[in-house]
Amino acid sequence: MIILTHRGLEPNGEKFFPESSYEAFKNHIERGFGLEFDPNFTKDGIIVFHDASLKRITDNKDVRLFSEVNTGEILKFKYGDKIDGRIPKFSEVLELIEKSNVELHALHLKGINQTKEKVDRLITEILEFPSVINKLLIFDVKSEIAEYIKSKIPEIKLAPSVAHEYDIKRYGSLIGNTLLSINQSKEYKKLYDWVWLDEWDTLKEDGSDKKFYTKENFDILRKEGYNIALVTPELHGTSPGLLGGESHSDAGNKEKLFERIKEIIALKPDAICTDYPFEVLELVNN
Repeated sequence: MIILTHRGLEPNGEKFFPESSYEAFKNHIERGFGLEFDPNFTKDGIIVFHDASLKRITDNKDVRLFSEVNTGEILKFKYGDKIDGRIPKFSEVLELIEKSNVELHALHLKGINQTKEKVDRLITEILEFPSVINKLLIFDVKSEIAEYIKSKIPEIKLAPSVAHEYDIKRYGSLIGNTLLSINQSKEYKKLYDWVWLDEWDTLKEDGSDKKFYTKENFDILRKEGYNIALVTPELHGTSPGLLGGESHSDAGNKEKLFERIKEIIALKPDAICTDYPFEVLELVNN
């Protein structure tokens, strides 16, 4: 089971490297974890950061979009709480992955970036690091973009984001309509090697409780031949500006969260993306 750190976050770490910083990514790889990260497009290149702008990490002092700023200026920018870090270029993250012994790293291709112009820019940089291709999983990919990427890099691993139908109804349009249901994922097996499961919360449309990470759903996907990656519940409590006001009930306190994570581990997903990589590793090993 591969453990992926979530955009460089680690709230329980002794060293609080800033999220999505070069220092955090380097530290996580050196400790044997895979990365989950978000490419972002500047005026003249590609960097890695979750947000579209500098607003949050500058406390509103600089509200420019990354697309309005040159890469060189972004690389000089220092940010962080206890320890300063810097935003890395996409190529620098690929270099870290190239040198790592971890077999899988997850590139989040957000819906807003799924244009052929931007995808071509990504592909151009990825092809400069051919040994990275087999280590990359590009997820949240729409079917038409998946087909296009496969035409350029046939061996790359791709995954759609797969969610409960009620979550798709509530949140799909907010992220560019990238979410598929389990039934829809069956239709596109020729395009995807993996699925990226996302359980936004535990609420059904009728107000009762639901779980999306279940043996029944895993069995369906396994039968289709999919490898399964997923995000743990706290990711829908830490994302900046929660998209639809979702609040995963299992992330309410740490004790409840880790009881649920134990249940998830028992389902044996192939990869887990989490804010608590070290703690999840201990649970997996025990």
